[in-house]
Amino acid sequence: MLKMTVENFQEKAFRFRERQAGVSIIYDPDAEAFTYNAYCLETKIMKELFTVEFDYLDDALELMNDEFGSWELFDLSEKSSGCGSCVAK
Repeated sequence: MLKMTVENFQEKAFRFRERQAGVSIIYDPDAEAFTYNAYCLETKIMKELFTVEFDYLDDALELMNDEFGSWELFDLSEKSSGCGSCVAK
C-alpha cells in the first residue's frame, strides 16, 4: 500500500470516488510559523468535510495514512476534466 510521505505530500493526495484527502502547508505571519492542514474534500461541490491543523508534518502524515491510506494515492499534477483541461482556454 502506498503512503503519503515527507517526500511526496506536496505532489500526492488520496482519492476515493469524489473525495480527496491531503496535507497543505499554512503560514501564519503573526507567529512566523508553518502549520500543516490535514483535509478531506468533496471535490464535486468543493466542500471541506474534514480538517485538522498540526504543528508537525509527521503528525499530519500519520493521520492521513491511518484514516485514508486505503484510498488511491494519486499525483496531483494528473490531467483531469474541468476548467484546467478545457479546449476553450
